[in-house]
Amino acid sequence: MKTTVKYVVLKSKEYQLGTALFEELLDVGSEYFDEISSVIRYQNHDFKVKSKELTRKQIFDDFEESQTILVKVIAINE
Repeated sequence: MKTTVKYVVLKSKEYQLGTALFEELLDVGSEYFDEISSVIRYQNHDFKVKSKELTRKQIFDDFEESQTILVKVIAINE
């Protein structure tokens, strides 16, 4: 399934509130949402996952399924 995962910062000294850290485009199964780690490492910084939101879309005419996962994180070890 086409999956877009967006990581957004809620709290950090180096990033402004709402800053998008990065985005991944993946082809994974619907269970990927539950497999996202509770700690994300990005550019030598650790971020704790505060919340995750899942949106799924199914287009019946094209038999296409996609999902978007929004992961909200806060910086740790600053």
